[in-house]
Amino acid sequence: MTSADVKQHIRKRLESSSHLYAKDLEAIPEDQLLNSIGGVARTAVDFTYEVAFVNRRMAARIAGQALPDHNHDGWMKAPAEFSSKEACIAEFRGSVEALFQAWDGLAEDALEAPIATPNGETTALNMASLAATHMSYHDAQLNFIQSFHGDDSMHWD
Repeated sequence: MTSADVKQHIRKRLESSSHLYAKDLEAIPEDQLLNSIGGVARTAVDFTYEVAFVNRRMAARIAGQALPDHNHDGWMKAPAEFSSKEACIAEFRGSVEALFQAWDGLAEDALEAPIATPNGETTALNMASLAATHMSYHDAQLNFIQSFHGDDSMHWD
């Protein structure tokens, strides 16, 4: 498999994960996005904020740019301006576009070039793969919220 093949494969994983996440996000009513099941579970808006934040950080690292501020203790909570369905979807989509731009702009010979992180080194290939997995992980949480509220439909058309 060539570097171009690997890059295209990861691009397709990012496309698939982000498409499925967006479809599920759009299918959930706003009140369910903002509700904390049991009063302590993270809301869909909170973990979608995290997904968008992580996407933007990974995009910045892949593109060799300065990282957005990271001042979070414990689980991330969405800021007030993010706490509507419209804002949540817009920020998620914007973060995915940033990720696509960074990935598409990466030279094929830089896929496995070291990228320094606070915990050591990684690569753009690892980061993009993790971004796809991270979106899928949290999409499963969206699916749980849907089914918890009686929606057992597949929204991925």
